[in-house]
Amino acid sequence: MSKIITKLGACSTKKKPLGMQFVINGSEAALGGSYAISGETATVSSEALAPNLVIGDSFKRTGCKHCGNKFVYQCGACKRFICYDGRAIHNAKCPACGATADVPAASANRIPVTGATGRFGASDTVQLEQGDVVSIKLPDGSDLKRIYVGVGWDPASTGSNMDVDSTVVLSGSSEQEIVYFGNLNSKYGCVTHHGDNLTGADKGGNQDDENIDVYLDKVPSSFNKIYFLINIYSSVERGQTLGDVRNMYIRLYEPTTRQVLVEYHVKNDVSSDRGIIIGKAFRNGSGWDFKAVGQGSRAATIRALADEAERL
Repeated sequence: MSKIITKLGACSTKKKPLGMQFVINGSEAALGGSYAISGETATVSSEALAPNLVIGDSFKRTGCKHCGNKFVYQCGACKRFICYDGRAIHNAKCPACGATADVPAASANRIPVTGATGRFGASDTVQLEQGDVVSIKLPDGSDLKRIYVGVGWDPASTGSNMDVDSTVVLSGSSEQEIVYFGNLNSKYGCVTHHGDNLTGADKGGNQDDENIDVYLDKVPSSFNKIYFLINIYSSVERGQTLGDVRNMYIRLYEPTTRQVLVEYHVKNDVSSDRGIIIGKAFRNGSGWDFKAVGQGSRAATIRALADEAERL
């Protein structure tokens, strides 16, 4: 039995929003058509689409309601569907979120998905999926010198005694430094950990469990990667795994306004693991990129988890 799901999209030519209707049959989500809307107020579904994204015959006949383009790509940053003419585009700018990415030429009936390689700091939070990469730049192209990082989680059951910790690992070819609850400040002044939440209990509203300041402009040139880790303290002794934890995420904020720039929620199954390499920042020329990693690990200690991150 098929179902119809509506998603929000945009026209790359007219820079106007579109409603995109997908027909779901098993593992395939076929774009059936689009309709013009006056604003981003259309009722859209939060339900995930089937993994195989294709352009249906109906859309090929009618095309975009604004400009007639008969091909669509999905922005890897904001996940919206953008119409285009099917030709490859270098550094295409998403009309919805402002992220830039290379769009491949249309091939067969598949809808290509671009990497999340745009600049964050646009009006919408960039929602990452596992493996996505985003440049740590503001809309004007300037590099952010500092990022405020938030990580969060919840115990899977009420009242459970969960001590979950966040850790930052500065990594280089000849040196490694670990910043965690036992060492809250990097000796180089580039990372400050704001303390350990011993219970994982919600601190109210949508607040993070632990926060970290990273001063990218102070990171010594000998370090080219920064890993962000989450693990359960004394997991072996307590017989606990990440199956006892839910709603794990990492957020990157603009440090002054506390605007959420990038957000990644772990969706893959890490229930048998004790820790997770949730993300990493890495040098890209003179600036930095961030990758949503989401790699689970059975390492029993922070040091072992940090060493495992180095091998990714």
